[in-house]
Amino acid sequence: MELQGFNKFQEILHHNHRPPSIGFAENVSTGDINRFASRIRVAKNFRGINLDGYAENTVYGYDGFFQVFLTHSALEVFMEIMSIKNLGLLEAKIEQYNPEQVIQLFIEKDPKNLLYEFLYQRLTSNKLKDNLNKCHTGSSNNVAYISASIRHIFAHGYLCAYSGGIKPRQVHTICTSISEFLLCFMDLEFAKKIESYYQNIFG
Repeated sequence: MELQGFNKFQEILHHNHRPPSIGFAENVSTGDINRFASRIRVAKNFRGINLDGYAENTVYGYDGFFQVFLTHSALEVFMEIMSIKNLGLLEAKIEQYNPEQVIQLFIEKDPKNLLYEFLYQRLTSNKLKDNLNKCHTGSSNNVAYISASIRHIFAHGYLCAYSGGIKPRQVHTICTSISEFLLCFMDLEFAKKIESYYQNIFG
């Protein structure tokens, strides 16, 4: 599955328009947009990992974490090309896409707070810890705070399929929900920007 609006973006380029004129950050190049499209494509088309000698439940857990890892990597490039300086500035945009269900699932599928506590206790950024807590208590719907927390702890080698007694299948459900939401969000935001410019040029 490709990035929505990417074909129209390429068509715009053929008419000698460049990313900054379309509305992307001033220093964004065509290569940066291509890099974003590649990251999105990898995350969208991820279908899990193959591990010999591992139980199915264990693989489910790792699949979920890898999915969020790939998705958040794409989100970091999205923020770069959109000139969004920090995760907090995503919140107003994310709110337009009804993130409440994702936050609720994060809470409901972790009834003993095992995943939440494991992440919270190992985050080194007090700001991210505070923001993760806001999601957990329902005072923030910024799904990116959760994906950032999972990505950080997983990438640094702390997070495994059964870490802290978490249940891999529940983790997989949480991670899939987070990834699907953020991929859809990025897709639509990118397509909206491209479509607006495209209509101005071609009518």
